[in-house]
Amino acid sequence: MNNTEVKDALDSCWADLSAVKLLIDGLGITSKIVPYLTKYAVIRACGSIEQAFKAVIADHCAYRSKKQVKRFLDKRVRSNSANPSYSKICEILHDFDADWKTSFKESVNADPDKARLVTSLQSLVDARNDFAHGGNPSASIADVLSYFDDARQVIVKLDIVVAT
Repeated sequence: MNNTEVKDALDSCWADLSAVKLLIDGLGITSKIVPYLTKYAVIRACGSIEQAFKAVIADHCAYRSKKQVKRFLDKRVRSNSANPSYSKICEILHDFDADWKTSFKESVNADPDKARLVTSLQSLVDARNDFAHGGNPSASIADVLSYFDDARQVIVKLDIVVAT
């Protein structure tokens, strides 16, 4: 990835998720703690993907910008709550540059696993929203790891498009 801070943050999240999986494996899936650990993993994974997509865009735009532009990016992109759905990423890209949106969609569409990548990203968002609104997401830790890995691939594509 071009944005090394985002890469490091995603690597850190992967390490946390892997540690949660080891805990769950050690406790056994029938342990009363497992649902809490899995919910933590959902929040950690989705939050990391949200921060990553906003940072990729804002960091690129802030580079060599005046303080007013940086302040705007901090308030309107970084600090603004936005589910990291495929449609939201496309919407924010379009707000900055329609060509970015087009290139991003072309990159995702060209991937042979496009459907899985987009579905995983949405599944992560849905699981977080389910939990945040009082529900009980049905995703397992294996699901969360898979969703995160796929969502990370989407972020890599975003990073490539924004950096070119």
